[in-house]
Formats: sequence, C-alpha cells, structure tokens
Amino acid sequence: MTLTVALDDREPPGLRRAVEAHDDVDAVEVRRLPAADIAVLGEFSTPRDSPDGPERRVAGSVGIERKTVDDYVSSALGTTGTDLREQVEKMADAYDHAYVLLEGDLSDVGARRPGLSSAAVHGTMASFAARHDTPVIPCSDRERLVDVAIRLLRKHGEEASPRPLSGGTVTGYAAPTTKRLFGVIEGVGPQTADALYERFPSVEALLAATPADLREVEGVGEKRAAAIFETLRGERDE
Repeated sequence: MTLTVALDDREPPGLRRAVEAHDDVDAVEVRRLPAADIAVLGEFSTPRDSPDGPERRVAGSVGIERKTVDDYVSSALGTTGTDLREQVEKMADAYDHAYVLLEGDLSDVGARRPGLSSAAVHGTMASFAARHDTPVIPCSDRERLVDVAIRLLRKHGEEASPRPLSGGTVTGYAAPTTKRLFGVIEGVGPQTADALYERFPSVEALLAATPADLREVEGVGEKRAAAIFETLRGERDE
C-alpha cells in the first residue's frame, strides 16, 4: 500500500527528514494539522446543515502526538504550560484513532526529577489508554519513534483494506485498547498479547511487572521478557 504522511508545519526539519527516509513512506505533506504532529488523513466531510463549513473530524484518519519525555511529564503532570489532556481531546475530535509517542528514555525521569514518582508517570499512561482510548508508547529515540509511528499509520490502513489480513498476524482493532497496545510491542503476537492482557489487564500493571513476572506468562521466555521490559522503558536498541 502507498502511504502519504501529513506532518504539522511546526515540527522540526529533522523529524521531516526522518519520516521521508522511512522505507514505507511514499510522500510527506507538510501542513497545519488541527491536532497531532504526524497523521494520515482521509477526506473532510461537510454536513449539509452546518453553517461553519467542514467538520473537524477526518474519516479514516490516525493522529500521533510526539512528546519528549520531559515534555510529556510537564504536560501530563505539570500545573502550568501545555495540558496534554486538552491535546488528546483535540485529537479525539479530529481523528478516528490517536496515539502519544514518547521520544526518550523513561528511566531518565527519576534522575531529572528526583521528587517525581515513576508510579505517577505510569498512572498517566494508563489513564490516557483506559479513559481516552489513546495509548502512550515509549520510544527510545527519534528513529524508533518514527518507525513505530509509520507502522501504526500503515496498520490502520491495512485494517481498512478490502483484502483481510491473515488470521493471527496482528491484534485486531476490535480488541480492548490495552490489548492492542500490548500487540504493538516488538515480538508480541496476538496470542502473547492475549496472555499478557489476561495476566496484566492494564498498562500500569504491565509497566510494574519485572522480567521474572513476565516469564510466568505462557509464551514469554527470557529473551521476549527482556524485550518487553526494555521496550516499555525505551531502553531497547534497534
């Protein structure tokens, strides 16, 4: 499938270059987006009885908000500046599906903000996934963030394709949001996502799990447990 990615015109040139360099991207359109930083857009619809012109929601669309770890902590837990909840609500109004991707290492939070509990950060991630249907996915660096973003955009397009995906290749979008988030993790297929979701029914519970806890899940060995543990903390190298 061809993939044209829309990029907000306020994003840095380095992000545009990284998106353009991705093998799955055919074209990049730089424009002012109604919300989010990276998106796949459908067609705007104009209701006949609307005096205000086109609706803001875009049919068949996906929006992704990019945040550094510091920006995420400030906007999700801070009392001043940008409110991430407002940004997430705008994405919900504008797109059919929304995600927040974190650029950076979550383990740096404690070093930079010694008074901040990691549980508070994990709690906000669980809240956005459960209450706003917007998963927050840690990515170790910009290259990984762009790769995850493009894969998400492409997968949503494949789900809408008239040719169905082979059974068992990805976690279906009819599944709970938390289970879908588990299915995005490298090396985790639908069966493993099911097993993880049964043992850890929330993002917060999975983030709190140790490698030993993960190995108790059927289908999760030592290598896969390490991959899951490191990916959730932005520590996994390409």
